[in-house]
Amino acid sequence: MNLREGTRRLALLLGVAGVIVGGLASYVELQTALEQRARHNRFEGLVASDVVKQERKSLAGWVSIDPKTGERIHWDQLVNKGGIKTIHWTEDNQIESIVPEDGQALYPTPAPAAGTYLLITLFPILGFFIPWGVIRAIGWVGVGFTQSPK
Repeated sequence: MNLREGTRRLALLLGVAGVIVGGLASYVELQTALEQRARHNRFEGLVASDVVKQERKSLAGWVSIDPKTGERIHWDQLVNKGGIKTIHWTEDNQIESIVPEDGQALYPTPAPAAGTYLLITLFPILGFFIPWGVIRAIGWVGVGFTQSPK
């Protein structure tokens, strides 16, 4: 049995398996990032629409107050135009969410960070080098124990 050659082959085999697992993780993470970017773009597009700009102008100085407590409260504005059904406002008249005509509420969602895309590309690379390096290190130590002194 050749321990050195067996270790090399095992390291390559597990490295290739790591690439496959890393590729699957990349795919899942990429889908999540693309969905997050789509939600971000859709919300920002609605916030920048003429309908929302017009509604925001009409709210200048307007405050919603709870009659029982006297405190400012969140409130909903029924719009039903420009593809927007309802706008949910915060107590300081910022948009909390928008409900388009399809009924699925959209919330402010940050765009995925650039580091997310870098990490997605690194998953397959790390998937190869981590198991490959671990097996190579274990093999290197094992060879040290099996070789006779010179």
